[in-house]
Amino acid sequence: MIVGLGNDIVDISRVDERLEKRILTEEERENKDGKITKEYIAGRFALKESYFKALYTGISGNSFQNISFLNRRDGSVFLMLHKYKPSKNGIYNFVYASLSHDSFAYATVLLEKIEGKVFIGIGTNLGKREENIQKALEKLTEISKIVSVSNVIETEPYGKTDQPTFLNCVVEIDTNLTPNALLEELLRIEKEMGRIRIEKWGPRVIDLDILFYGNLVLKNENLTVPHYDFENRIFFVKPMLEIAPDFVHPISLKTMREIFDELKSKSLNNSMHQLNSWEF
Repeated sequence: MIVGLGNDIVDISRVDERLEKRILTEEERENKDGKITKEYIAGRFALKESYFKALYTGISGNSFQNISFLNRRDGSVFLMLHKYKPSKNGIYNFVYASLSHDSFAYATVLLEKIEGKVFIGIGTNLGKREENIQKALEKLTEISKIVSVSNVIETEPYGKTDQPTFLNCVVEIDTNLTPNALLEELLRIEKEMGRIRIEKWGPRVIDLDILFYGNLVLKNENLTVPHYDFENRIFFVKPMLEIAPDFVHPISLKTMREIFDELKSKSLNNSMHQLNSWEF
C-alpha cells in the first residue's frame, strides 16, 4: 500500500551554495566524489523536499539533517534515515527515490507499506537453547504477526570462539511499530528472558537483531539497519536465503542468494548444521 508520494523541482542556477551547511549532512558530504556543486545541493534539496511532501507534513517539524540521500556504487540514490518519522497515512517499510538533472533537479520519493519484510535474527547459546528460541517466537507474536520462520541451524561462535555453539534462525514479521519502537520491544524481550550484556560477542540466553526493515536504511545512535555486518554472518545469511532468497539488500542491491554464494566462497569457518523447523 502506498502511504506517501512527493515530487519537487529545483532550478539549479538559483541555488545558493551557502545552503550546503543547512541542506547536506556529513554523510552526504562524504558520499560526494569531488567538489560539492550547485547540482549536488539542488538534487539533495529536491529529494528532501519530496520526502517531506511524501510524509504529508512538509518541512514543518522536520530537519534536513534527519535524512541523507546517498549514491550507491551504480549511481542510484537511496535514503538513509537518521530519524524515522511515519507518514500521516501510517508506517512505511519501503522507500523509493529517483533523481534526474538538466538545468533543473527533478526528484520523486514514494513511501510504501508492504506486509512482512521485516526480518529478525534470533540466536542463543546458553541454557535450553531450543526452548529459548520457542519462547522468543512466542513473545514476538505478542508484538507482531509472524509471516515465516526459517529452520534452526547450529553454528560456531562468531568473533569470540571460546564459548558454546549457537542455535540461530531468522523470522519474518509484519509490524506497525517504527524501527526504534521495535528495537525497544526486542530489548525488552531479551531482558525478560534473562539476557545480561557483559561482553561483546559473549554468550547469551537470547539475541534478537533487526536485520532488515523492508528496504529502509537507518543510522542513528541506537540503531543501524540493515545489520552492519550482515553479509559476513552465515548464521544470518543462510536462514535469510531459505525464507527470502530474492530479497534484495537495500545498499548493495544483492539478493540473499548472491550474498550467500559470495560468503560461501570465502575462506571462513562456516560450520553449521540444520536442526529443526518451526510452524507458526
